[in-house]
Amino acid sequence: MLPLNVPLNASSTSGCQVGSSLADKKDAAMVLVGINIMASILGTLGNLFVCITVCTTQGMVSSFHYFIVSLAAADLIVALLGQPLFVSMIFAHVEFKCIPVMDKICRAIGNFACAVSLLTLALIALDRCLFVLPSINYKNTMTTGKKIVLAVVWTLACGYAALRLTVDKKVTSYLTAAVFGVCYVEMILCYTVVYYQVFKQREFLKGSRVRSETTEQVELLENRARINTSERRFARTIVMVLLVFTGGWFLIFYLRLTQPKKNYGIVYNTARTLALSASAINPALYCLNNKEYRRAFKSILMKFVCVRSKRKRRENYERIK
Repeated sequence: MLPLNVPLNASSTSGCQVGSSLADKKDAAMVLVGINIMASILGTLGNLFVCITVCTTQGMVSSFHYFIVSLAAADLIVALLGQPLFVSMIFAHVEFKCIPVMDKICRAIGNFACAVSLLTLALIALDRCLFVLPSINYKNTMTTGKKIVLAVVWTLACGYAALRLTVDKKVTSYLTAAVFGVCYVEMILCYTVVYYQVFKQREFLKGSRVRSETTEQVELLENRARINTSERRFARTIVMVLLVFTGGWFLIFYLRLTQPKKNYGIVYNTARTLALSASAINPALYCLNNKEYRRAFKSILMKFVCVRSKRKRRENYERIK
């Protein structure tokens, strides 16, 4: 059984690695603590709002919104569990202490969330590609099986997190690189198809508007135009999420490939902070590109304010009474 609290000058067999102390980098460590605390608070509130929004708003039942909930749930796990544990770890390393169990749990959460996010982003790209292809029966291929597909994604993520803790890090680092490469190629191909189909439809609609005569034809063209606009907005949102995800995980991904056995030090902890803090940005991206999310967020906040206001008035009334 691993010791719960071991001095940092202990041998690596105890679970602590020589040189993992942050006592000589205390100021930088405290900056990382502040960033993680802020990101944890913002990530918890923002991703909780996303989950509540999709679950309580009528009309958000498509596979796209289900997959957004998957992303938000993974980010919520990071913000609620991963970052508080990581902050505790930094404090322990500043105080010349090591908690191997906490380190393993924190790593497992980070690897799990990364896998869920990457696989879900690849799934969203495939979903949007199938939606715009006229030769595919989208409803039968994706909409009816969205819950099963998400269950597979989360199961694979659990397996990946377990591999990272039990198999040699160098081997799993190369496996990670291969999976990242496959997913990124798939996403690039899918969004290339999406933008090509949207462009082709837009050009077709321009010519059709000139030839349209009846009211029904005009309404049909307007409906198709709305769908195209919606697809462009969805694609733009996910591309921005993908860029944030890539930027956040790039440094730690690079360190895993170049120094797979060194998971300590101020540089590594900075990389972990960037990776974990990316989860706090995604809710803002959903609101930036989607009126439905902005409207739903506002509605939830207004309900919360109204409930608090009514409760306060009731308390004041009972106090006077």
